[in-house]
Amino acid sequence: VFAHESFIDELAAMHDAAPVAFRLRFMNDPRAIALIRAVAERAGWTARRQTPKQVGRDTGVYRGRGFAQHQYVHGSYPGHGAAWCAWVCDVDVDTRTGVVRVRKVWVGYDCGLVINPDGVRHQIHGNVIQSCSRVLKEHVLFNDVGVSATEWGGYPILGFADVPDIDVLTMPANGNPPLGAGESGSVPSAAAIANAIHDAIGIRLRHVPFTPDRVLAAMRS
Repeated sequence: VFAHESFIDELAAMHDAAPVAFRLRFMNDPRAIALIRAVAERAGWTARRQTPKQVGRDTGVYRGRGFAQHQYVHGSYPGHGAAWCAWVCDVDVDTRTGVVRVRKVWVGYDCGLVINPDGVRHQIHGNVIQSCSRVLKEHVLFNDVGVSATEWGGYPILGFADVPDIDVLTMPANGNPPLGAGESGSVPSAAAIANAIHDAIGIRLRHVPFTPDRVLAAMRS
């Protein structure tokens, strides 16, 4: 999903097309289309800005918005389709330090009939927090001997201060059976954040995590 949704965003930019409209042009699944339109409306999605928007004066911080979507597939190849999920996210990128902060995530979710609405929302919140941590910070550190991060205190994870605002939109069942919430809500994260970074400062990141040193290196290249 990271590769697919990053490159479809890049194709949209090459054709000077809005990312959401460009995707919808090639989609024919009515549930996926309805979900994308609903979360885009919920987030107040507009066409990608043509010029970066700096946050404040002379701060070096730029704000961008990204989109990604998918249907979770599990089981033996070719797999079985489960829940659909779409993200809109806003990020701030500090061009002086390379730090990326995810400010808000709108998550559209279609898992059919929802048995426990609070449980689904809590599951999606967990998906967003964990996957933002994985996209921005988490990686195993090595030295010449082997793994150097051998305990949790040395392993980088998202702190409370960096948890984004999360807005969950669950679609009506429309007679569809329950598919389960699971981890589907986490999968669009890397692509949505990468696309938002591109919207903010015009660079494409190909490897996670999007650490400050990788952001600064991409800006210099």
